[in-house]
Amino acid sequence: MDSDLCVAFAKFLIIYHKEQIRSIVLSQDPMLHYSLQIDFAELTEHDPSLAHLLFSQPTQLLPVFDDGALRAQQIAWKEGLKRCANASIKNFVHVRINVSGSPLESPESFPSIGRVRVKHRGILLTLKGTVIRSGAIKMIEGEREYECRKCKHKFKLYPELESGNSIRLPSSCPSQRSRACESTSFQYMEDSTVCHDYQEIKIQESTQVLSVGSIPRSMPVILKDDLVDIVKAGGKCSF
Repeated sequence: MDSDLCVAFAKFLIIYHKEQIRSIVLSQDPMLHYSLQIDFAELTEHDPSLAHLLFSQPTQLLPVFDDGALRAQQIAWKEGLKRCANASIKNFVHVRINVSGSPLESPESFPSIGRVRVKHRGILLTLKGTVIRSGAIKMIEGEREYECRKCKHKFKLYPELESGNSIRLPSSCPSQRSRACESTSFQYMEDSTVCHDYQEIKIQESTQVLSVGSIPRSMPVILKDDLVDIVKAGGKCSF
């Protein structure tokens, strides 16, 4: 299923964001982390089911979208960019979502910081606020690759920051072949761990959305890769 979603998103990028893809491929530094901004409203119009999956399962879909950005680069490369000087396919492209003009501007998915509740966990959420603290940039271990000892299927796992950046192994082999593997034995692939830039900030809700006498609430936010060091204490932001 993930491969089908990856292909579907790559097609969307080629149709609506081909110039952004070309610009990334033609950029000179292959080690930089690049942002690829898309409009949620545009994705909703193009493929409503894909947009709904992104809204309801962002943790699972955003890495698939990043893979789609890689596939879109490969398509642009084959279409002629490989003949351009300094052109290269970039491995660190991160899809970022602009919710302006989309249904995600509703109060349910665009709450003030003080109104974030358990029901918002796991969905694509937008928060606005003022940065009141900006931490140092650090390095953190990210996704790593494992291999099923039985069928040799390789797959990536992503750590959970909420549980101390630990990795949770699947209960059975995630291979999507017609005949299920069902193995529970996996081995870590040496040197497959990807490291990321990491920064913690704290944002506070605007006093303009509060009633008289209310105390503004704050929330910690974790920034990674292309998002680190883009805001400073005192600046307004939207995530």
